[in-house]
Amino acid sequence: MPTDFSFFERSLRETRTYRFTCPWHRDRLMAADVRDHLQVLRRGRHYADFQGSHVVRAGCPEGVHAIEERFGVRLPREVHDFYKRWNGGLLLYREIYPVLSVQEIIETAIDFRTVRGEPTDPSKLPWHLLRFCDMSNSNYLALRSQNGRDWGVDWADVEVTDSDLILPERAVNYKGVMDPSFLVWLKRMNDTDGWPWGESIMLPDDKPPSKRIG
Repeated sequence: MPTDFSFFERSLRETRTYRFTCPWHRDRLMAADVRDHLQVLRRGRHYADFQGSHVVRAGCPEGVHAIEERFGVRLPREVHDFYKRWNGGLLLYREIYPVLSVQEIIETAIDFRTVRGEPTDPSKLPWHLLRFCDMSNSNYLALRSQNGRDWGVDWADVEVTDSDLILPERAVNYKGVMDPSFLVWLKRMNDTDGWPWGESIMLPDDKPPSKRIG
C-alpha cells in the first residue's frame, strides 16, 4: 500500500506568510528555482516577507532506485513513495528545508567522501549515510542507518566524518539523532510548522529564522 502523504498534500494547498530575517534564508527563497513560485510582499533592510507554500519538483517514476543502485542500499518504501511524487524542492515553514533531488543526493554523497578522502566504493564503507536536506554551511539532514534496514533522519554536522556517523563503534555517542524515520520527520515538520528542527542538538536560545504572520 502506498504511503499516505495526504497530510503533506494538504499543506501544499495552503498559502502561508512568513517574515524571514536571516540573510541565508532570504537569499535561498530568492533563488531562481524558488522565487517564481512565491510572492514577495515586503522587503526591508533586515527582513523580507514571503507568501506561498512549498515549492516541489515533479517526481521520479522510479523513486530512489538510482540511489539504491549506485550505493548498494535498500531505502524505505516511504522514501521511494515521496520521490515518486516529488523529486525534492523547498519546504516552506518557520525554518526552510531545501530537499535534494535524487541526483543531488548522489552527487552530494560522493562529493563529501571525495573531499574528505573517505572511501567512495560501497564495499569499503557502507553507504548508510545519505544527505537529503541542505541546512546551510555544509550541514545537512541525512538518512542514516547502521544496519542497512532502519533509516532514521539525523543531523550530519560538517565537522563530523561519514565514518564517525555510520560505523557503530564510532557513532555510539553521537548526539545528532532526530527522528526514527523519514515519514516521522516529515509529519513532525508539518505538525510543528517546521520548528524545532532537531531538539536533541539545539541550543536553549535557538529561535526559528522566521515568524509566521499570515
